Amino acid sequence: MGKKVIVVDDSKFLVKQIVEFFEAEMGYEVVATGNDGNEAVELYEKHKPDLITLDITMPNKDGQQAMEEIITKYPAANVVMISAVRGDTMLECMSFGAKGYVEKPLKFKDAEFVSDFKSTIEEVFEE
Repeated sequence: MGKKVIVVDDSKFLVKQIVEFFEAEMGYEVVATGNDGNEAVELYEKHKPDLITLDITMPNKDGQQAMEEIITKYPAANVVMISAVRGDTMLECMSFGAKGYVEKPLKFKDAEFVSDFKSTIEEVFEE
């Protein structure tokens, strides 16, 4: 059985692309999707997935706040940030406990990007 994943991003288009990537390329099961940080926390608590991906810039509660809340309650949580935000915010996410980072724009037509994305996800589970 593949790993269970939750995808959270305020772009429904990107959620669809990321879900397709996890299911087609990784063989994982996407058990839920959400559009803001509040949903991210609720969905994590409900499903306890093997992995959750979070955008940083989202309405209501941003991905960084959601990630901190999830990791505080569930220190073993595997969180990967998928965002166009760079610099200090990303470093803060990684130092707080995010296991990886994938930079937007997501280039699913680019074989090198897909390979790097797969490697980033696989490294999360090697720790």
